Amino acid sequence: MEPLTGFKIDNVSINPPLVLAPMAGITHLPFRRLVRKYGPPGLVFTEMLSAKTLPGESFDRPGFIQCHRDEHPIAYQIFASNPHDAEAATRKICEGPADFVDLNLACPAPEISKKRKAGAYLLENLSIVGEILSAMKSVSTLPLTVKIRLGKVADRGFLQELASVLNDNDVTAVTIHPRVTGEKLKRLSRWEYIGYMKSLMNVPVIGNGDVQTRDDCFRMFEETGCDGVMIGRAAVRKPWIFSEISGTPPEVDKEFLLNVYRDAFFLFSAYFEERRFLGRMKEFTWYFSKNMKFGHHFASMIQNADSAEQIDRIIKDNFSGSC
Repeated sequence: MEPLTGFKIDNVSINPPLVLAPMAGITHLPFRRLVRKYGPPGLVFTEMLSAKTLPGESFDRPGFIQCHRDEHPIAYQIFASNPHDAEAATRKICEGPADFVDLNLACPAPEISKKRKAGAYLLENLSIVGEILSAMKSVSTLPLTVKIRLGKVADRGFLQELASVLNDNDVTAVTIHPRVTGEKLKRLSRWEYIGYMKSLMNVPVIGNGDVQTRDDCFRMFEETGCDGVMIGRAAVRKPWIFSEISGTPPEVDKEFLLNVYRDAFFLFSAYFEERRFLGRMKEFTWYFSKNMKFGHHFASMIQNADSAEQIDRIIKDNFSGSC
């Protein structure tokens, strides 16, 4: 396999050309630090942030928008249903440590798409997409990027129209998750549309979807011609996946798995108050336990825990036996 070659978004280098995806409840600061410890990607994303509530957040205290000094480059992703909220959120982000402002046009979750009329819902009205991007661009001091899905159906004509709107609004990079809006993750994503979007854009295109291994990653590069590869769920299961793809895989044994999980426990518990810590740790465990022979049993015990102290005890008494 050829060595990975980085690329630039605007004037910012993304090297290696690997990206940690925005994932609700997961890509918070402690998790991003965990991933960085075991092999950093070239770019990380925050969780998807509400444009309506983001202006009230603080960069100086634990929460959704705080960033560690070692996390650059970092993209702050927002979801918005109207230009006013998107503009206010962009102003706020530009006051902080972000390297990029990203607009989510991909999330199909009912809470976001149906209830809040944001995320993938916006792909039903490209004029609104243009208005939101224009509002963001009018106040942004940072490069603007977007994440998209295919829309309601896989249609090249629609992607041509969308690409025109994105190019007209000086979007500096596009991440494409090539599934239609209502499609579940069990159906394989259509990588051919990543390559097609690449042919339509005059800026970098990042592919996303179904990359679980190093071989998957290199195959996406080869088959689509994309500039970068974004990885989500596989990076929660294997926080070391970026070092694996870059050619320096760790030796994964019981001791290694315990060290990674212990690191997650300490990072999460030191950052979050206990109620939020419990939710974040349980979410992480659901993915990470897939590395373990009896991971389902271990994850069930963690799901039933009601304190950090109890989780600590479960780790001491049950982790090694569950591997």
